[in-house]
Amino acid sequence: MAVNTTTKGITMEEARLLDSTDDDFFERGKTDVKCPRCGGTIVLKRYGESYTIGCEHDCLVLAYRGI
Repeated sequence: MAVNTTTKGITMEEARLLDSTDDDFFERGKTDVKCPRCGGTIVLKRYGESYTIGCEHDCLVLAYRGI
């Protein structure tokens, strides 16, 4: 189970968009979704049991912690 925390200032729509990309990453290893703020690539970064999904330019980030 993962718990997510959002970047300060992120809207619910932006959070839902990023949250919806995790299926793409875990099924295909990538996503075609672009950052709604700057158009940058959305990337997934793993940190042990935790991971983040967000813009390559750090405009938006959702962090998931393994529990």
